[in-house]
Amino acid sequence: MFTMVAYQYKWRMVTVVTFWVCLFSAGVFSLAGLQPALAGETASATASPSTQAADYLIGAGDVVEIVVWKEPDLSRTVRVRPDGKISLPLVDDIQASQSTLLRLKERITEALAAYVDHPAVYVMLQENRSNKIYIIGKVNAPGEYVLERDTTVLQAIATAGSFTEWAKKDDIVILRRGPQGPFRIEFDYDRVISGKDIEQNILLNPDDLIIVP
Repeated sequence: MFTMVAYQYKWRMVTVVTFWVCLFSAGVFSLAGLQPALAGETASATASPSTQAADYLIGAGDVVEIVVWKEPDLSRTVRVRPDGKISLPLVDDIQASQSTLLRLKERITEALAAYVDHPAVYVMLQENRSNKIYIIGKVNAPGEYVLERDTTVLQAIATAGSFTEWAKKDDIVILRRGPQGPFRIEFDYDRVISGKDIEQNILLNPDDLIIVP
């Protein structure tokens, strides 16, 4: 079991990192290339990964609590499977991934209506496990990290065990997917901690990739 979990984790990391590295190698992110100065990209660069519950999109790995009023046998806490679905009594599989909590509630209500008179369904997010960032390069603990709350670049680097000895702290890059395609955000650690460019210490978005050369 442990071997299978380790293999799945390694496969996910290789897939995500390979995506970004291929784009970088293809010249999408040249050193003098795209900048997040465009209006749309600037907004994306400063956006918080946390959203209101009504806007949150459920993802694989998230844990949701389903409560059906006066139906304890139908109420339960479930984890969204890798295929994006959850399983419930009577209605079997229901698509949850890429749905809001309200939309999932509606789907469950519609499905249960064939078996329960006027079902009152409540859906609550218990654990956010689908929003992740990735940190690679010269940090002490590179890898995949869950965004459980608002996290800045400095906080992410600290979570990854800070830098190794020869890290180029003035040449860090965050690769981000934007509405017009991927783009790069530069980060100079020394200038940020000195207070000269504190605005570079942005909040991270799900799927951001931090590269420490």
